[in-house]
Amino acid sequence: MITVARFSTTEEAHLFRLRLAAGGVEAFILDEYMVQMDWLISNAIGGVRVQIAENDLELCQQIVQQEPCDPEANITAKCPFCESEDTKKESLTRRISFLSMFIIGCPLPVAKNYYICQKCKQSWNESKRPGKPKPQ
Repeated sequence: MITVARFSTTEEAHLFRLRLAAGGVEAFILDEYMVQMDWLISNAIGGVRVQIAENDLELCQQIVQQEPCDPEANITAKCPFCESEDTKKESLTRRISFLSMFIIGCPLPVAKNYYICQKCKQSWNESKRPGKPKPQ
């Protein structure tokens, strides 16, 4: 067994282990309970270690070099107004809501995700698509 990565938190180590497992590499986490009991000793003991078998090292390096994929990157929505597929997903975060709370004293409701058609410049929220009946 060889150590391929060290992390200061157990959450990061588990995410890395899951990424390796998705690629077919069995990985083990060491010292996670020591760090959970006293996180101040994480640097002293070398952090939470992720180990794999030596014969999986080449496959592990290939997995690490690959960019993690975004599952929503390839999703395209059809414009309900002009039926164009040239749409773009826009995301508004909760930061606007928190910022408005500090400026005016109350949070403004913000739709998190909406789409904009690049052809007709219309925008819509996926949950409130025009012309479609609501599911019951």
